[in-house]
Amino acid sequence: MKLLSATPGKVVCEMKVEEEHTNRGGTLHGGLTATLVDVVSTTALLYTERAVPGVSVDMNITYTSAAKIGEDILITAQILKQGRNIAFATVDLTNKATGKLIAQGRHTKYIGS
Repeated sequence: MKLLSATPGKVVCEMKVEEEHTNRGGTLHGGLTATLVDVVSTTALLYTERAVPGVSVDMNITYTSAAKIGEDILITAQILKQGRNIAFATVDLTNKATGKLIAQGRHTKYIGS
């Protein structure tokens, strides 16, 4: 995975789907998708004024289409809100060539002291 941009509360990464990233069907594994949602949303939290990673409270992912071996995907994480104790993020995984949504994740993190 390669970091393309990082601005306060928003991170964009790119990744080429390789064989080791896939399930038996030859498409991006759902477990790896969940890991990407976790890692990239946490990175977006680190690019905020508070710069704390927090701990996961809740995470959900909606899988909308497949990514195949050799395809480049974009992973875009955005911090929706950061309160005193809780932060909310959304993460979109899209096909870089077509813009088609592959998966969308929501991640809630505890960031209190």
